[in-house]
Amino acid sequence: MRRSILALLAIVLTSCQSLSQPTAAPSARMPSPPVSAPALAARVNGTPILLSEFEKRVAAYEQEWIRNGLDPASEEGRRRLAELPRQILEGMIEEILIEQHAASMGLTVSPEEVETALAQFVSESGGPEAFRQRLVALGMTEEEFRRNQRSAMLAQKVFERLTADIPSATEQVHARHIQVSSEEKARHLLARLQHGEDFIELARQHSENEATRELGGDLGWFARGTLSIPELEEAAFATPPGQIALVATPQGYHLLLVVEKDPARPLSEDQRDRLRQHRIQEQLRAWRAEARVEIFIPLSP
Repeated sequence: MRRSILALLAIVLTSCQSLSQPTAAPSARMPSPPVSAPALAARVNGTPILLSEFEKRVAAYEQEWIRNGLDPASEEGRRRLAELPRQILEGMIEEILIEQHAASMGLTVSPEEVETALAQFVSESGGPEAFRQRLVALGMTEEEFRRNQRSAMLAQKVFERLTADIPSATEQVHARHIQVSSEEKARHLLARLQHGEDFIELARQHSENEATRELGGDLGWFARGTLSIPELEEAAFATPPGQIALVATPQGYHLLLVVEKDPARPLSEDQRDRLRQHRIQEQLRAWRAEARVEIFIPLSP
């Protein structure tokens, strides 16, 4: 009701002004040109990502990378800088998804928390003047820094909630593998193993995986979600101890020997970190898949 009364009052006042004032020339009554909407880089479930904010963040990262030694004229420098816009936009999209889902999880970051973090950052930077100089170098205002800090702190709370139930012990497998590029070679090596040749020696002689070759193909102990090759991990948990499986993956063909299994082996801190990262990445992918994401700028493949 109050809104209707105020709207009516505005109409009445406008009418009274037009009656009491001399008639203006037609040009004087021409409406002002409409203010154009800010350009967008993307929109996530209706929430905009301003093109200006996106460009500013890309520029800040470029400066930071170059300041830390990246040569923009080198092949690696050109490659990384070409990939940067897509990485930045994906990060900004994830920030919005996290913000949107944090609300449904009942998670917030208070202004006091942000100010405490800001004070610590200023101290670690060497004082207020050094902090201001850092912001200038990044092309960022203090308010923008606060917003970025708040986003990072909110993401931390969301991630902690998502990974709160990561166990201290879980089922794990100890396995070895021999990785080769052709199925023919894999089957030839498998036949040699079936005739009694030593797995460790064959791995050292023939495996094309540089990280594990000198270790006799040893992958160590791993839990679900911690091995970098999902197909190999799945096969390891499905294969009984003492048996060898032939597994095709995007990296090649693997002869996988399951050495032993433990149904409740304690997780190292590194393994728990990998499980946390896996859980977070899976959740972000799920949120992204169900979100309406519109991208308005060209990005390199």
